[in-house]
Amino acid sequence: MKPVQRYLGFAFANADLLMEVDGDGALHFAAGAALALTGYSDAELTGRALADLLVPADRALVRRVLDALGDNDRSSPRPVRLRRRDGRVVVCALAAYRMQGSPLLSVTFCQLAAGAAALPAPHDVDPATELLTPAAFAQAAAVNFAPGGVEPPACAALTLLEMNNLAEIRTRLTAEADGQLMTEIGAVFRQHGGAVAGRVADNRFGVMAPASLAEQITCDIARIAADLGLDQPLEVDARTLDSNSFGLSRADRSRLLLHALRRFAEAGAGAVDMLSGQSAAAGFVQDAVGCLARLRDDLGGNRLSLVFEPIVDLKTGRMHHLEVLSRFNGDRPGSVITLAEELGVINDVDMLVCSLAMRELETAPPDIILAVNLSAVSVGSDLFMQSLLAQLKAQPGLSGRLMFEVTETGNLGDLERARNVLGAVRRLGHPLCLDDFGVGMASFTYIRALDFDHVKLDGSFIAKMCVNKREEAIVTGMLALCRGLGVTAIAEHVETPERCCACAAWGAPWARAGCSPGR
Repeated sequence: MKPVQRYLGFAFANADLLMEVDGDGALHFAAGAALALTGYSDAELTGRALADLLVPADRALVRRVLDALGDNDRSSPRPVRLRRRDGRVVVCALAAYRMQGSPLLSVTFCQLAAGAAALPAPHDVDPATELLTPAAFAQAAAVNFAPGGVEPPACAALTLLEMNNLAEIRTRLTAEADGQLMTEIGAVFRQHGGAVAGRVADNRFGVMAPASLAEQITCDIARIAADLGLDQPLEVDARTLDSNSFGLSRADRSRLLLHALRRFAEAGAGAVDMLSGQSAAAGFVQDAVGCLARLRDDLGGNRLSLVFEPIVDLKTGRMHHLEVLSRFNGDRPGSVITLAEELGVINDVDMLVCSLAMRELETAPPDIILAVNLSAVSVGSDLFMQSLLAQLKAQPGLSGRLMFEVTETGNLGDLERARNVLGAVRRLGHPLCLDDFGVGMASFTYIRALDFDHVKLDGSFIAKMCVNKREEAIVTGMLALCRGLGVTAIAEHVETPERCCACAAWGAPWARAGCSPGR
């Protein structure tokens, strides 16, 4: 075999398409599965711009990856999307190498198998930057520290950047310039953080990347304004938390970083100062103890109250049951619930809500049915479930009057165990509902493995179903699934007569509604 054949064999053993690209992004050579991946022959690709073969959202990323390569540098593979001549998108892993002294870069594409978890789901992506949404980023960061993973974790450091004047700069830009700015910001984080980079607030971003890259990321972001010819530089305030320096277990490192991420998203870079540097673990403990004390004070000081929202029968307009919602000091509990999960006291919150609901039923008319939330974390706790089952057995009169909605705020983990403990609740006469169906990644896993009486369709689909055919198709599909499984569907956010009539027409039996067909 000739040397050139050996080198081509070496390349194609790891890729489907090999290209040579000059410094301006023009193609000088192509060989391999060009027709399959691009719709063009090898000869037709020569002279074309590489950027024209990519979806627009990936062009800045690929340009930055290639521009960053020095002599004898090789980029790590990363997923990108090629747009074929016929418009079809092909997801590939791109890798590149710059040989010393050569004006051309070698770029390879390897098509990824359909269904491979190379790119996040569309609803997990911020459309302006192509970065992960806050919830998806937190989940991706947590997975990095999942039990049983490699030690040390692949990405042990979390860099958080706040761009204090980003909103001000964007107000002075045209729509096109604003889109370019946000695309470039996203490209920097995607370049250095791969799949674990997110936009956690309007002007706040996070990336899981080696601590050694933190300064480079900050500099690259700061240079964007000059590269785009903006009249004002981006003011970047960055913090890096390197979990390898914490001296903590994987679980505690994950808890610390997610706690820091939430604090940063809410209050900015200054809020995580005590969690960065060599005293991060001590800072976390000090901060967590203060937060925990305030939370326990709220739980023990009657600052948690219940409000009730009706679930109505869409055929009759009559109320079927009341959903129990908690309020802390009169406010919605979102941040409190997140804090409780981070600090390991969500079980206390869930148990207090259950106890208050039971107390309400003791004096309520006998036809009143209440539904309370149970976090996946609480369902996964043996101590919590044993305590709950003991209370339910001691109050048989609540059978059929107290329902439980399992939420996806955490991972149930052992589904066989969850099936058994939740089955014990059902056998005592307490119906089960899967909350926010369709949004979380585990929804279909749960509905396959566990027995539910009801499924609550997430309101984000209901809110758009009357104006978006795609959302309508998703809702009608989920309703058909519920009918096939023999479970009752509950639609959320049915707040207009139009949505109400649509849900009734499509066969949704119940709704958490601001109106009913008769109103």
